Amino acid sequence: MTEEIKRQLLLYGNQAEAFIAHNHIKITDLGDGTATVTLHLRKESLNRWHTPHGGVLFTMADVAGGMAALTMRQETCVTVNASMDFMAAADGDQTLTAVGRVDRMGGKMCFCTTEIFDGTDQLIARFHSTMYFTGKALPLA
Repeated sequence: MTEEIKRQLLLYGNQAEAFIAHNHIKITDLGDGTATVTLHLRKESLNRWHTPHGGVLFTMADVAGGMAALTMRQETCVTVNASMDFMAAADGDQTLTAVGRVDRMGGKMCFCTTEIFDGTDQLIARFHSTMYFTGKALPLA
């Protein structure tokens, strides 16, 4: 991936989807087959026990895995399967980091793993996803 493609993907990833911004998720770094996403927890990110809601963790991990896939092929992809293991609860007042990586690429399918860490670098969740490339080029600027 060139620096120009990286710049374009960061812009695309952080600006193209209102849902990501609405949930305060930010794509902070990209590498070949990797993506780093952060979320500073806010009141609306938490469940009734004042820990991150599973839905926001799932969204964060899905974004990280999807962006990791896009670094390999700048083509629209969608999640066709995903599962998440919640390993520890995170304190509600911190920044979480998700690191997504491509495990294997095929012709149309991409298999990814994402790990989410709390502010102390404790692993709180692991996410496995399968992405499907649609054949449509990304509308990069």
